[in-house]
Amino acid sequence: MTIAKTLLALQDMDQALALRRGDYRKVEEELKSEGGLPKLRDNCEKIRVKELEAKVESARLESDLATLKSQVGELETRLYGGAITNVRELTAIETEHSAARRNLAQIEESIAPAEVAAEHARQRLEELTEELTSKGKIWETRKIELGQEKTKVGTEFNEMLEVRNAEVSQIPEADLARYTRLFRSNRGIAIVRVDRGVCQGCAVRLPIGELTRLRSADGPIPCSCGRALLTEQ
Repeated sequence: MTIAKTLLALQDMDQALALRRGDYRKVEEELKSEGGLPKLRDNCEKIRVKELEAKVESARLESDLATLKSQVGELETRLYGGAITNVRELTAIETEHSAARRNLAQIEESIAPAEVAAEHARQRLEELTEELTSKGKIWETRKIELGQEKTKVGTEFNEMLEVRNAEVSQIPEADLARYTRLFRSNRGIAIVRVDRGVCQGCAVRLPIGELTRLRSADGPIPCSCGRALLTEQ
């Protein structure tokens, strides 16, 4: 087998290895993602905190409502009970009563939205919790499948790599170095064929002299584009 054909076979193997490596990384990335469970857990925790805050706010408003109702009742008793006859004191109580009534009205208006927010957060938390439980079960099965796939792809990759290393040992160092450089710089394509006098890498028709040289060469020669090595079709 000529050096050109040997390198072409090596390229096929390296491309297959690259695919296996890509498959392996995809499996690792999916395993790392845990099926989106970490993000879902984070969302659940955020909604849990939001629900707690909404409940605390509702409880605070209810407490303020009770306090203000009691305060308004006491002020009205003092204001309309007839015990206070001093004009200044009555005016002060009226002012305090008006302020308390305004605050009471604001609290009453705020309670309903706060309760709605708390209920919405509760429902959303319930939905996310159910989703988390469901996806958690699915992930447990998927994780086993991915573990098996990772082992399989890893084994195939290592076996192919052993064959590749054995073949590489038979290739002259200079040819291997040039191939490796071109393989890396041309996105996995170091060797391309010539079909009907046209380089399949750059689609340029080779001069007659280059074709003659190619046919008589045992090893690959550089394409005039400088991007890849060539071998006869």
